[in-house]
Amino acid sequence: MKKNYWWLMVVMVFVVSFMISSAFVHAQTDNTETQWEYKIVYAKDKGSMKQQVKQDLPALNELGRKGWELVTVQYSNYYFKRKIRKK
Repeated sequence: MKKNYWWLMVVMVFVVSFMISSAFVHAQTDNTETQWEYKIVYAKDKGSMKQQVKQDLPALNELGRKGWELVTVQYSNYYFKRKIRKK
């Protein structure tokens, strides 16, 4: 009977320590929501869409290097977003 109590105590200590460590890890996680900033680039209005993209490609690549992600294109407008960087 004494042996059963000993095993019960070992299991209880294990369970309690697991619960405490889980609560500690959960408390350290960042619960903030992702915030975004947006940018609209108005493309040059000359020629076909294919010509516009070819003309605007260097500027679009530069925005990509700066972390901007193209979300959509409507008419001659490019819509971008990127995560707001914490300072």
